[in-house]
Amino acid sequence: MPNGVKPTALLHGAVPPSFVRLDKPDGENVVSRVLELNIETSKVGLLVSLGEAARHGEGLDTRTIESALDNLADPEVVDAYIRENLL
Repeated sequence: MPNGVKPTALLHGAVPPSFVRLDKPDGENVVSRVLELNIETSKVGLLVSLGEAARHGEGLDTRTIESALDNLADPEVVDAYIRENLL
């Protein structure tokens, strides 16, 4: 799998199915957006953390997460934000 993502995280339910669903065949989803991030943080760890936050009703639904990932551009800011807020 790309960027070292292990299928076990997806298969064991750590990543919600909504994170991999596409609205259209050439669309993006949470998983593809995370994989595109230029970060040093573990992408699998980030996906698992986002999945946990989404499942526990912390105000993070799939659309909100996708929007936030679209707005993250600076790798240093992204890594710091992820470490402080999501992991």
